[in-house]
Amino acid sequence: MIASRLLVTLCAGSMLMGVAAGNAQAGLLDFLFGGPRQPQQAPSPIQPQQQSRPAPAPAVRTPRARGYCVRTCDGYYFATGFIRSQHDEEMQSSMCESSCTGGQMALYTATVDNGSSNGNTKPAIESATNTDGALYTALPTAYAFRNGDNPACSCQSTARGLPQIPISVDPTLRNGDIVVMPDGLKVFRGANNTPHQDTDFTSVASSKAIPSVVRDEVLSLEQRIATPQ
Repeated sequence: MIASRLLVTLCAGSMLMGVAAGNAQAGLLDFLFGGPRQPQQAPSPIQPQQQSRPAPAPAVRTPRARGYCVRTCDGYYFATGFIRSQHDEEMQSSMCESSCTGGQMALYTATVDNGSSNGNTKPAIESATNTDGALYTALPTAYAFRNGDNPACSCQSTARGLPQIPISVDPTLRNGDIVVMPDGLKVFRGANNTPHQDTDFTSVASSKAIPSVVRDEVLSLEQRIATPQ
């Protein structure tokens, strides 16, 4: 009986040692290879980043004509700028009529060659026409101003008798522009629409539309001009 019990005990001990050895071996394998591996999940597909669409470029109005203000009595002319809309044409026509008191002024327009890289008309004044469709070159006095001054064509309200764009209808003025007025230098603070009002102009000293350094320089220049030498 003692022998049989000893055999059972030995067998049980061997079984326990076998289990312990198995656990030890499993623990060693886990230590060496990072433990029992879990089933890996398939990587989620990478979603392509949604590309942001660039903001649409602002629409650019293509010039359709170039304006020329013509003094019909001697053919004297000067360019008034590009015309992109009916409003532009009406504004330039009003400006042209106001540029020479006592002289007959008319707006002529030349179609712009939009295929040109610089947008210039080819040719310029030679292809300009009035509202009736008559060419500038058909004007009896075309280029007559080149032969000398004609006192009968002098603009009564401007120096040297030449056309001059009144400040009230000048479409080129932009906020912060400094202009010479009868009562001194002024800073334009209005909008592009015409006619401009007196309130659209303010003194240089009180203007906040120009940097202080520029304001000081302009005030110094104005003082030097006003002071008799």
